[in-house]
Amino acid sequence: MGRQMIAIVLCAALVTSGCASASGPRAAVAPAAPVVKQEVLADYAQRLPAGSHVKVETSSGGVVRGTLLKADAQALTLQRNTRIPEPPVDLALGTIARITLDERRGTSTAKAIAIGVASGAATFFGILLIAFATLDD
Repeated sequence: MGRQMIAIVLCAALVTSGCASASGPRAAVAPAAPVVKQEVLADYAQRLPAGSHVKVETSSGGVVRGTLLKADAQALTLQRNTRIPEPPVDLALGTIARITLDERRGTSTAKAIAIGVASGAATFFGILLIAFATLDD
């Protein structure tokens, strides 16, 4: 009887607590798009080498990741990173809030070395443990 009462009280507390929303629901406010001079953005985009992996944030809040194919004073041409190939996308510079190089691509050399060392050490100690387990006293 005591456990059932505790369970009922806990369930009621979970249902009525509102998960820390005692002050009522909060409206999500989208951050204002940064003000960027189009000439500066065009100059930066034209200096990026073709084939660079970029992340483009639009002034409407969307994000496009892809490979830069071409950049001129009016638009960027990107090949989007998708599982199913799509035709290249042209984005007008007036609709772009920010262009950054995408650093999420690939594995660094240091990370690959660390993975190799860790797997080698784990294999060594695994074999050592198996050897000790098979020894008779």
